[in-house]
Amino acid sequence: MKKTTILLLIATAVALMVTVTPGVAMANFAIHGNYVMDTEACAGCHRAHTAVSSITWTNSDTVPQQKNALLISTASETYQLCYVCHDSAGQGADTDVQSGVYRGTLYGTPNATLNGGGFDSVGGVAVTSKHIETGASWAAYGGGNYGVPIGSVLATGNAVGQVGTGNLIKMGCDTCHDPHGSSNYRILKDNVNGVTVGGYSGDENTPDPNPNPFVISAEVGYPIGGFRLHQPYTTYKPNFTTAQYAKGPGNDPTKGMSAWCSGCHTAYLTQDSVGGTVYNANDRYGLTTRHRHPINVALSNFKPVSRALVIGGTNTLPLDHDASEAGGITNQSSDWIECLTCHAAHGSSAVMTGFANVVDSTNPQKDTGGGGVAPTDHSALLRLNNRGVCEVCHNK
Repeated sequence: MKKTTILLLIATAVALMVTVTPGVAMANFAIHGNYVMDTEACAGCHRAHTAVSSITWTNSDTVPQQKNALLISTASETYQLCYVCHDSAGQGADTDVQSGVYRGTLYGTPNATLNGGGFDSVGGVAVTSKHIETGASWAAYGGGNYGVPIGSVLATGNAVGQVGTGNLIKMGCDTCHDPHGSSNYRILKDNVNGVTVGGYSGDENTPDPNPNPFVISAEVGYPIGGFRLHQPYTTYKPNFTTAQYAKGPGNDPTKGMSAWCSGCHTAYLTQDSVGGTVYNANDRYGLTTRHRHPINVALSNFKPVSRALVIGGTNTLPLDHDASEAGGITNQSSDWIECLTCHAAHGSSAVMTGFANVVDSTNPQKDTGGGGVAPTDHSALLRLNNRGVCEVCHNK
């Protein structure tokens, strides 16, 4: 009898999640933001006095404390709650981030790959790399302090997990996304890894404070100034399968998606690819100066004009466009390359072979690695096989 009762409670909780969650739960819409004063969306996930889930959150008091999130799901990790709607069964949302497929019809190409890829598979093929979503600890390459030994304890109290990384970060859906909405595109958090990457100019006593986003979009009806609280953005039409990324607000190269990513991957936004940063990338070169491809820079910086302006078909890579192009974006020499030009946000099924798969960068031998080049030893979230993302622009 006891077992039957527990199963019934679990089934009821899941059913509640499914039935009150709209079929299209768009970012900063419906269950994920822009709540009005008489919103019913809170009840889609929370119960004020009868919550079941053990998931917690940490408040921002002088002495931070953990509090229960009051979720009705039986989930113990955030991704389990998110997968009630965003899983491959497609129970609540059209965006199946588990399999990287759009299962709707209004906001993208039906059954096409999501812009961010998937956590388990992409196009029916198992991922070869992904951002961790399960709540496990992970350290961002090019992040935090560089060159410190594995196992060292930083000032934050966190241990270093891998050479060339900083502190360990607990990785779940809520590491990057704010389920209640944010000033940024796709409800990307306004503060990630302790770094401010967006937000609002007002405070809790200021109604509808003005947003100060880092990440915006060139999608139809997107509010270029960012999402204001409690506003029904009825003309906004997201596209989940055709990337329509925008430059940073005001075309500011210190903002945009790349600046948001650098909240964890600290070194990667650096514009000067000559100056470099000293750290150990675990590629057998040891502690030495590292250089990076510039990002948030226009294609016109490269001569002759990049092949990315004319290439079409399945090898097209997304660029950052001026937000004013909404509804009619075309590749231009003034468009920027950014992190998402080459990398998928969630997961990639790209394959690394030959010189894209070596164990020792000081003596590269084909197919000696673990499916990629050190330090990642996997496909590094690249959108195309091997280094196809290089050829799209450089056409060598």
